[in-house]
Amino acid sequence: MTKITAQETILRLKRIFRTWGYPRTITLDNGKQFVSKEFGNFCKTLGIHLNHSTPYWPQANGEVERQNRSLLKRLKISNALYGNWKTELDDYLILYNNSPHSVTGQAPSELLQNRKLRYKLPLLDVLSSTPPSTEFRDRDTQKKFEGKVREDNRRGAKRSEIEIGDKVLMKNLLPKDKLSTDFHKEKFLVVDKEGTNVTIESDENDKRYERNTSHLRKITEPLDMMPLREYPVDHQMEALISPPHSPQVQHPFHHASPLIATEQIEPEIGDYQDAVPVRRSSRIPKPKCRYSP
Repeated sequence: MTKITAQETILRLKRIFRTWGYPRTITLDNGKQFVSKEFGNFCKTLGIHLNHSTPYWPQANGEVERQNRSLLKRLKISNALYGNWKTELDDYLILYNNSPHSVTGQAPSELLQNRKLRYKLPLLDVLSSTPPSTEFRDRDTQKKFEGKVREDNRRGAKRSEIEIGDKVLMKNLLPKDKLSTDFHKEKFLVVDKEGTNVTIESDENDKRYERNTSHLRKITEPLDMMPLREYPVDHQMEALISPPHSPQVQHPFHHASPLIATEQIEPEIGDYQDAVPVRRSSRIPKPKCRYSP
C-alpha cells in the first residue's frame, strides 16, 4: 500500500471480502486508519466486530507479530541476495501456506480451504489427476451435456468426417479484400486430431497450424472413370445379327465384365445358316379415306 489511509484500507479489504466473505471479528492494533470513524462505520455496517489490542503492548497480538518477524527476516535475505524482495515474497508465502504447521500438524491453506493445494512436491493424496466425483460436479456435467445437445440440435451440427491423413483446405480467416476466396488454395495434411481440434501441415513449407474442424474442408479426390471404347461398325453389325441362343457373343457396350467386352469373338459359320432371314411384308397398304363420298 502506497497510502495508509482509511479509504485505501477499506478498498483493500473489499477485495479480500469479495473472495472470502465477511469475517465475524478482526483483531488489529491502534493505527490511525483502524481507529478512524470511517473505518468503524464500514465494519459496523457489515456486522464485523473489531478487537483492538492494548496500546504499546504487542504481546496482545503475538501471532501476528511473530509472523511479521518471519516475513521481515525473509525480506532482508531476499534483498541482500537477489535485490527483488517481491518475487521472493511470493515464493515464501506459497511455501509457508503448503507446509504443515508444528502446532496444528496441517498446512495453513488446508485449514483455511479444507483441501490440500497442489504444489510442486508430489503428494499421495493428489497424485490422481481426476478429482473425486461429487453430486454437484455430476449435476454440473449433466447440465452442460444437455446444453450442448440442445445447442447442437438448434445449429444443426454434424459430426466431422475429417480424419488423420486427409487432405484439406484451410479457411481464410483474415481476407485481404472482398475478392478474396473463402479458403486458401494451399493444400494441407491432417497430422493429428483431438476432438474438434485438428493439427494440419502444409504441403509446401511443412508449417503446422491448429484449427477447428469448422475451419477446414476435406478434399475429395474424383474417381477414375473408365473410358468408353469405340467399336468398329462391322463388329456392331455382327453382334446384332448373331442368334440369341449363342452365349459367347456379348453386346459391345456391355461393361459388366471389361475382359469379355474387349474380346473379339467371331461367330461360327453354321450360326449364320441357322439364323432366320429378315424379310419385309408384301402387303400393299390401301389409301385412307378421309372424306365420305
